[in-house]
Amino acid sequence: MLNSYRENVRVYLEAIVRPLAKIGVTPNTITIMGLLINLVGAYLFYIGDQFWAAVTLLFGSLVDALDGTLARMTGKTSRFGAFLDSTLDRISDGAVLFGIALGGLVDWRAAFLTFMGAYIVSYERCRAELAGSGKLAIGIAERAERLLILIAFALIGYVWYGVYLVGILAWITVVQRMWAAYGRLS
Repeated sequence: MLNSYRENVRVYLEAIVRPLAKIGVTPNTITIMGLLINLVGAYLFYIGDQFWAAVTLLFGSLVDALDGTLARMTGKTSRFGAFLDSTLDRISDGAVLFGIALGGLVDWRAAFLTFMGAYIVSYERCRAELAGSGKLAIGIAERAERLLILIAFALIGYVWYGVYLVGILAWITVVQRMWAAYGRLS
């Protein structure tokens, strides 16, 4: 069932990127476009427009999913492309939480703790894999889940609930990854 779903998503994404590949759009261009869209979403949070911020982030998430598909489809995968994508994802995550906090939609301390948890989740994966743990995609709140939670709560006007939930789940994921890395690297 899950493989069938993944195959359907892959076919859908390839159908979207095929025209982009034909006109010469590069995966890195898509990555940068995704960041810019998410920065608009962060700004919309700042001005208090949760609904349109959520819609913008949903669109930005779709664009973010396209860069890897385009890279694989065109044979333009690169270590720098993966680095750029990961780096801009972190900038996007921070900007969104900053926009939410700066807009007064959640206490800045909650946003900061959520920000820290989200960053540590990403850092742990990278650091453990560099240390030789193998792929460390473990935990209940990876980036996609965290973003979907924020989007869902923002759509109904309660993004602050989403920030708290994402913060709690991110810190649980930190512990899960720490435990997994300990088991693999000890």
